[in-house]
Amino acid sequence: MLSISYYRCNSMTIQAYQMNIRILAIPTLCVLLLLTSCIMIPIPTPESKILAGKPVTDEQLDFLNLNPTKQEVMERLGNPSFIWEDKRIFTYNWDMRQGILIWAVGAMTASGGAAGGGGVEDIPKHYLLLIQFDEQEQVMRWERATRPLYQTYIDFLQDWALP
Repeated sequence: MLSISYYRCNSMTIQAYQMNIRILAIPTLCVLLLLTSCIMIPIPTPESKILAGKPVTDEQLDFLNLNPTKQEVMERLGNPSFIWEDKRIFTYNWDMRQGILIWAVGAMTASGGAAGGGGVEDIPKHYLLLIQFDEQEQVMRWERATRPLYQTYIDFLQDWALP
């Protein structure tokens, strides 16, 4: 009988402990963020701001389905951002804002004061229109794609190119 009441006492203690952990989790996280002296908050935004390049419209993409020649593509879309002659590939690049990053950094100085800084940065989304031509200089295939932030431009292009 004594061991049963001891067990109940321990189970209540465990429940109380779990409740305390839940209550303290958010304040503890906030204190840890402040102690690191660095805060970064990414905020998603609609893709309405052009950061670089000129976006390709849906009408321009429809034009590519007609298998135009290299010259017709350049007349309609302008000069490409990059030309890979060996693989007969044109690329048109543009970046759109997919979010903003709010950041702040702070530090204590030796004299007991504080110093810091902060700012807001755009988070880009890298778009590419990739067009490959055949030997007769007509569109063989095309794709509008997004390049991951972690992948280099050349690696992305090599992965896309046909052997």
